[in-house]
Amino acid sequence: MSLLIEEKTIHIVIFITLLVGIIAIIVFYFSDKNRILRTVRKIHSKKIGLVKENEYIKIIGNAHGIDPSLISPIGKRHCVYYQIKVEQKKSNGNGSSWHTIIKEEKSIPFIIESDGEKAIVEPPVDSKAKIIYLIKDVKYRSGTWNDAPTYLENYLNAKGEKSTGFLGLNKTIRYQEGVIEIGEEIVVLGKGNWKKTEHNFDTYSSETLCIHGDLKNKLMITDDPKALQHRKK
Repeated sequence: MSLLIEEKTIHIVIFITLLVGIIAIIVFYFSDKNRILRTVRKIHSKKIGLVKENEYIKIIGNAHGIDPSLISPIGKRHCVYYQIKVEQKKSNGNGSSWHTIIKEEKSIPFIIESDGEKAIVEPPVDSKAKIIYLIKDVKYRSGTWNDAPTYLENYLNAKGEKSTGFLGLNKTIRYQEGVIEIGEEIVVLGKGNWKKTEHNFDTYSSETLCIHGDLKNKLMITDDPKALQHRKK
């Protein structure tokens, strides 16, 4: 009887281990980073002037501002796009784990310049029409012996959070930020349309290439070095 129970326990452990492994593989495969990298590998980059109307294209180039740039809340960097993730370590009956308390991203239309040609990237408002993966190159932690600086405390307060809890003790919080800085090299994939705009980048044409995304043809942007390796041939 005890041998039978032992075998059942082993089978259950094996099943749970396999299930966890399958879930981890699915999460990894469908992560924003890997979805972009798979698409980048399939499409060769193209010169801006050769893009056809409604063509889904890949452009590798440098980001530049059109209007005044954004200032990222954590790194205080001039940029055209930023992503922020703030997590708090919380205790439970089985130990402790990280919980996301703030997830924010902000963007403005910007220029991508490639081989001396320019196009306008128009990030869609609908999050389902875009997949953006930025390297989180600014990280900070506050906790028991490390108070959050004033600017981070102000940021938390603006989002309805604070760095201290019961009796004024510091919470354990980690902050991550990724941005597209002015002049940074990035990869943009999206649907191209030629439009008349107030910006005239080409003296030989009255139209400017605008790159955007929709539910079918998502706008994808990344600064991941692996994506930058896939240049035009």
